[in-house]
Amino acid sequence: MKNKTFLAIILITMLLTAACNRSSQPTPTDQLDQIRTAAARTVEAMTTEIVLTAQIAQTQTALAIPSQSTDETPTAATPLPSAVPTAGSTPTAAATEGGQAETPCNLAGFVTETIPDGSQFTPGVSYTKTWTLRNDGNCTWTKDYSVVFVSGTSMSAPASMPLTDKNIAPGESVVISMPLTAPNTAGAYKAEFKLRSAEGVIFAFKNVEHTFWVEIQVRGDVINLADSYCSAAWSSTVGTLPCPGKAGDAGGFVYSDPTPHLENGSTDDEPALWLGLQNADDSYLKAVFPSMVIPEKAKFTTFLGCLRGNTACEVEFILNYQDASGGLHEIGSWTETHDGQITHIEVDLSGFGGKQTTIVFLLRAKGNPSGDVVHLLMPMIQP
Repeated sequence: MKNKTFLAIILITMLLTAACNRSSQPTPTDQLDQIRTAAARTVEAMTTEIVLTAQIAQTQTALAIPSQSTDETPTAATPLPSAVPTAGSTPTAAATEGGQAETPCNLAGFVTETIPDGSQFTPGVSYTKTWTLRNDGNCTWTKDYSVVFVSGTSMSAPASMPLTDKNIAPGESVVISMPLTAPNTAGAYKAEFKLRSAEGVIFAFKNVEHTFWVEIQVRGDVINLADSYCSAAWSSTVGTLPCPGKAGDAGGFVYSDPTPHLENGSTDDEPALWLGLQNADDSYLKAVFPSMVIPEKAKFTTFLGCLRGNTACEVEFILNYQDASGGLHEIGSWTETHDGQITHIEVDLSGFGGKQTTIVFLLRAKGNPSGDVVHLLMPMIQP
């Protein structure tokens, strides 16, 4: 305790002495206070810099990020300009908005034709092939457009001929009739054609390599008319008929049957032609075959019969030839009724041997017509 009292007295004495000294001397600068002041100022400056930096960053972020408010409509990005062809440039295939090539000026589409590929003719026979083509381009076909022979055996086809004598607008069709002559030697022959514009541009279909053509077989001494029946012009009281036709067509019909069921109950493996008459008074069916050279010592043969089960069938079949003026001359005629039998026809054509002759079939109804249907089995001209 004494020690503590003593120490307290010493401490008080030292404090009093210090106080006396301060009153007699200038007040010294407190170094700690200066340090504290400088530190405070440094902290203040750093704080100010941090705040300003944050404000700048916030402002930049606000400019870079669009408002997410649902009240605002985002601005669509401006598309890059499309390439524009320079003056005088001609694109080879303009494109539509859908990315498909624009329809070319000159383009054809196939519709139909006569004389099927492989039709048989005798040597030197004259015939006419027709094609129906549609204008699938966007330019009108005029009388200055042509059909041109491009390859194969021409078969007396012209090197070029007018396509049309009137304007054929896009979407319309034109019928091309080409006169031809079968070669004099037996064999297979093909002639190919394209179109030519008024500017001399050769064209045809979408595939630029494709053509339209006629393809035939030239026979020797035997001519099976069932093989080339669509080379004939078929007609009835309603006018020209399609070939092949369809069974039951109201205006009459003709079609080929490779395995016909005959009136006598048999089924044959040789081709037959089915001929159907229009169900009308004075109905007839006529076929005018292309002019042909009849072989020497030839004859016409066939087997005539009614459609099996058509008990009311009664017809007259007449074989004719046509002269240069279009007149018909009978070579022979036969009447057929449904009696369960077929009629074998054989008629001499030696008087026409070596001559260019136009053969004509004529089928007439006898009595009250009832849509009579008959067959000609293996209609042939042969030695």
